[in-house]
Amino acid sequence: MKRFFTRGFVELAGTVGLVATASSIAQAVRTDQWLWLAAAAPWLGLIGYLAYSKLGNPVRTSRHQWGLHALSAAGITASAMAGPVALGLAALGAAVTVFYTHGYSRQHTPDAMVTVGARLPEFPLTALDGQVVSSEVLTHEPHVIMFYRGNWCPFCMAQVGQLVEQYHELERRGVKVAMISPQRQEDTEELSHRFNVPMEFYADVDGAAASMLDILQAGGTPLLYGAGTNGDTVVPTVIITDGTGTVVWVHHADNHRIRPEPSVFLEVIDREGIAVPR
Repeated sequence: MKRFFTRGFVELAGTVGLVATASSIAQAVRTDQWLWLAAAAPWLGLIGYLAYSKLGNPVRTSRHQWGLHALSAAGITASAMAGPVALGLAALGAAVTVFYTHGYSRQHTPDAMVTVGARLPEFPLTALDGQVVSSEVLTHEPHVIMFYRGNWCPFCMAQVGQLVEQYHELERRGVKVAMISPQRQEDTEELSHRFNVPMEFYADVDGAAASMLDILQAGGTPLLYGAGTNGDTVVPTVIITDGTGTVVWVHHADNHRIRPEPSVFLEVIDREGIAVPR
């Protein structure tokens, strides 16, 4: 039940929010008590934010979302004057918003399976042609290795887009880029054709690599997107290695909305001196 709730939370919150908003408007019109509209404020804020995360640039969203919480507080304060039902509706919207920003978005904290100074662990990957290979193929040149959730994730796609913008700077330093996802093979192949840069794409079939690295996120795939590892996905993770396959930097997202900017990768590469100029 918990797994089902986690996978369907965003869709459920959006649906309930639309119903709550429509009900508040209808009640305001029926009773001519316009303070009822305040009960919809937390829900409208959440719905607007979810829409922005899909249509805007979600990588730079704040961890705490104080604007959403301030709107919720204002809605609760004003709706209290409309009566207990309106207050309850606003309070529910505020609670759902808090859960989204501070609970639902949190990611599994991996054990230290990938550590700075150690060699990249061995794990299986599937190339676009269906060939099963080892992570050993990533250890002969410096690499930025990105584990992303899938094409369905707007935060991942925004981060990938930003990485594409920095690709030629990485290429100039002789650093390769490998993209790994537990999504369907055909979705990974589609993404590989979306950008005109020669990044390496691999599928993590059944989440085998994610499991070995302890970066599997249980129930992280939305119900509307049934592919992946039986509803599981991956903790967004970036690993930077040098030309010997030694890990020089690793970042696990503790909140799926917050990702490091690709400019950070360039800073790490330059600081660690792993570039091979071309």
